[in-house]
Amino acid sequence: MTGPDAARSLLVVLGDQLDADSALFDGADPARDVLWMAEVAGEATHVWSHQSRITLFLAAMRHFAAERRAEGWRVDYRELPAEA
Repeated sequence: MTGPDAARSLLVVLGDQLDADSALFDGADPARDVLWMAEVAGEATHVWSHQSRITLFLAAMRHFAAERRAEGWRVDYRELPAEA
C-alpha cells in the first residue's frame, strides 16, 4: 500500500500487552504507524475462564485501544462478533 494512508509499521498489541510504556512504542510514530489489536475467540475458550474475567479482559483491550486513538494513533481493532 502506498499513498497518504500507508503505514510505516504495523504494531501488533496482544491482550496481555496493554502497556502504553511498552518498548513496542519506542521509536513508534502515531502519525506514521498503525496499532493492530484483535479479540480472538480461541483465547477465551482454550482454557476455562469465568465469564466475568473474559468481560474484564475484553473491556481492558477496548479501553486501551480507545486511549491510543485519543492520543492520535490509528488503531485497527477487530472485535468478536456479537454471537461469539
